[in-house]
Amino acid sequence: MTRLDQTIAQMGARLSEIGIDTARLDARLLVQHALCLTDTDIIVQFDRTVSDEEQCALLALMERRLKREPMAHILGEREFWGLPFRVTADTLVPRPDSETLVKAVLDSIEDWTAALTIVDIGTGSGCLLLSLLSELPNAFGLGTDINEATLAVARQNASDLGLSQRCAFMCGNYGEALGGGIDILISNPPYLAASEMADLQDDVALYDPHRALVSGDTGLEAYETIFKSICNWPDRPKLMAFEFGYKQANDIEALAEKTELTAFEGCQSLILKDLGDRDRVLLVVSSG
Repeated sequence: MTRLDQTIAQMGARLSEIGIDTARLDARLLVQHALCLTDTDIIVQFDRTVSDEEQCALLALMERRLKREPMAHILGEREFWGLPFRVTADTLVPRPDSETLVKAVLDSIEDWTAALTIVDIGTGSGCLLLSLLSELPNAFGLGTDINEATLAVARQNASDLGLSQRCAFMCGNYGEALGGGIDILISNPPYLAASEMADLQDDVALYDPHRALVSGDTGLEAYETIFKSICNWPDRPKLMAFEFGYKQANDIEALAEKTELTAFEGCQSLILKDLGDRDRVLLVVSSG
């Protein structure tokens, strides 16, 4: 038997050996998850022994992480915008860079108490839509996704966060069934080119759903479909925000202009940077 602190150190060292940057943190979180311990428990019980049964439970989790399975999948959730979101193999793992979109939308809304309609195309876990609804008490949201299993996760997250009464989820392809009457449109669609899959870390390439990662040969196919659909609506949302890959800013702006997404009177568009100072979000605001 080993002490709790020794177990964490050993697990961290093993994870570090295979190149996991967050090895020590991952080890602590795995121990907390398997042994149902809080942050305080880890500190107070640092010298308590870990039983053989507990060691077996930890070994099973370690084997999964050593195969590069994301921590969010092992733990079953990931924090985003200060909220806990369930994640599964059917959803992308929410990433801090995506909070840029949430902040951009909130910063653009003058009255957070307004009765707004928000649509999230390619909602995934629902993290973007539900984070906004958590801040906008009178808003109603609709999340669309092409996969029913993914939508089931989003619905569960809505229920867990007490937001089920203010949102709905619908199966559809890039919002093609939508037709206007929307105040705010957001989307983080697939934006990788097929050739970029080889460059991804195993945590992403082996475990995130490919349909949520790869757009097609160019990485712009999803945006082209979404932009063209919006331009066919009788009225456009007053506020739109799209997340994209950090190298795609010029292409996204050119596509928005080509499809006439931003070619109307009173339209302002800008590119916003994420926490790493990389281009990340196209924000389109109408003053009309």
